[in-house]
Amino acid sequence: MKKLLCFLFVCFPVYVCAAQVHQITAQTTRMSEDTLKKRFRLKPGDLFTPQAYQKAQEELHKLRVFKTLEFLEKEHEHGVNIHIKADDRTYVFPMAFALSGKKRAAGLSLASGNLFKQGESVFVFAGGSRDGFSTHGGVALGDHLFYTAYTHLNYEQSFYKNGWATVPGVFSSTDDKGKHDSALLSKVRARRDSWSFTYRRKFSSVWSEFITAQYDYYQYKNGVLDSGNHSQVTLGFQYADDIRPDLNMGALSGIGLSDKAQALRNLPHVRMGKLAQVSYTTGGHWTGSDYNINKLALGGGLLWELKTRHILALFAKAQRAMDAPFSDQIVSSDLLFDMGLYDREQRGKGGVSGGVSFTYFILRNQTGLLSVMPFYELAYVTSGGNHYQPHSGVGATVTYRLWRFPLPIGVNFTHNIDDGTHHIGVKVGGRF
Repeated sequence: MKKLLCFLFVCFPVYVCAAQVHQITAQTTRMSEDTLKKRFRLKPGDLFTPQAYQKAQEELHKLRVFKTLEFLEKEHEHGVNIHIKADDRTYVFPMAFALSGKKRAAGLSLASGNLFKQGESVFVFAGGSRDGFSTHGGVALGDHLFYTAYTHLNYEQSFYKNGWATVPGVFSSTDDKGKHDSALLSKVRARRDSWSFTYRRKFSSVWSEFITAQYDYYQYKNGVLDSGNHSQVTLGFQYADDIRPDLNMGALSGIGLSDKAQALRNLPHVRMGKLAQVSYTTGGHWTGSDYNINKLALGGGLLWELKTRHILALFAKAQRAMDAPFSDQIVSSDLLFDMGLYDREQRGKGGVSGGVSFTYFILRNQTGLLSVMPFYELAYVTSGGNHYQPHSGVGATVTYRLWRFPLPIGVNFTHNIDDGTHHIGVKVGGRF
């Protein structure tokens, strides 16, 4: 028996000798200690490993309501004691923005964090352009997210040779007027009113589920195409590991930068982030829709954060519409990855896409981050059979982000490989 025990200790030291979390204590400024411990993923009795400990710390940093966060661990005869010293604050910030050029737009947002001492974040946004207006609002509290949006859009739906159509959008930064007249086949005035409500619940450190109820009404001039109600429901699941959020409104007052020093240090080894999502959209008479709608979407990505913090990213998507009228068809602009700027898209019954980008940090210091991100993205959309229409782009975005300003600002250049056009535009926000 003793020989068997010795054999087990030698062959399985991680499982036999690994310590457990014995006790977690906390010291806070505004929120209750119980609230902080609830947000901390490690619990008494859990296995204590460096990986699990690091991920639990990152979950607290992601709340973006802390001035400072300090983690102290001490060995105990029954395991490991962890003490968390947190200086949590609150913020309420309004922000306005304006974009000029071929499509002028303006907006106003209001965001708050930890106002109710729960580590929650709340935001509202309203803005518009000559094409319409859009409003958004949401509340994130612990593992729950509630989000709603309303958009009113007026636009000209143009159709071109080789299956191209106009990309509509209230804040679209491109404009196809005069660019593709030689290929123009027809155009029609259109209006879209859309309201949606989304509930997302995170049920582990990496898994979440969401459901979206959406009311959509399209009105094309003279009732052509698929005018009418397109209400639908979407259900989905997402896996996200080491995928970091971008926005931090509290940074304007120095809040939410508790991991800044850590972010400026090189990593001890390459870190991989993984993202996967599946969703199913359906609609019909039971949702109030005048049309049957059934669509399946798959997507994912892999990110390698190098020791020097540069990021290599690979993305892929696939979508299929089993039932969908024109306005709900699969479009190449949705299949792509928000890296390029385009004024036309392909539409069809299904499509696949892939993309690659490399974020190189030219400068990383206490003030901010300067980066350049070259990218390539490609989508194929089919209207049936074996005939696929491509939509691909190559380009780069140069971005500067101040630590104390939450929205990165950059200049994007995109060359549409398939139609030969290119765009230069300002980008506010984006991937990191």
